[in-house]
Amino acid sequence: MNKWKVAFLLLITLVIVAIVSAVYFVTKPMAETPNPTVRELPNGSHLEVHTTPKDFENMANRLIESSMKTSKIPVKMYVGQEVTLQSTLTVFEMDLPITMTFEPIIEDGNLLLKQKTVEVGMLDIPPNTALKLLKDSVDLPSWMVIQPKEEQIYLNLTKMNVPVGEKLKGHVQAKEFNLKENRIILDVIIPTK
Repeated sequence: MNKWKVAFLLLITLVIVAIVSAVYFVTKPMAETPNPTVRELPNGSHLEVHTTPKDFENMANRLIESSMKTSKIPVKMYVGQEVTLQSTLTVFEMDLPITMTFEPIIEDGNLLLKQKTVEVGMLDIPPNTALKLLKDSVDLPSWMVIQPKEEQIYLNLTKMNVPVGEKLKGHVQAKEFNLKENRIILDVIIPTK
């Protein structure tokens, strides 16, 4: 057998192995991701903050940005009639924009984002696969828990430390998240000690 035939067969074999590996990686079964335990908030002064979706969006993006200093893949949150997350996934050295929309639900003071739609470039992939790719590709803050099997993202607000002063960290929990009426109410707890 001549060396060109051997090289061609080797190349074809490598391409097939790469495709099978990629398909396996994307379609392998997903383990269920439980909701994180809700942190008991400390005693302290409670401030009820009424805010708009745009102000919540600005605060969330600042917290995501400060939590993801080591990650080179940006994640942006937009809050309008629904919550939208935008990022970029790198697949086979190609950057694909990803846009996901969610319906927000309050659960124990935290925010549960139930996935409604997903767009990954021109690809038509299932929502749970898109969340799995995002989970595997992006190093998100510890308070953002992606649950691909459940097709949702759990924002553990009670785990976040919100700066309220030079050396003072507060805690936050959601009281109301009504995007149709442009009404978001957060309870900010400033610890006594």
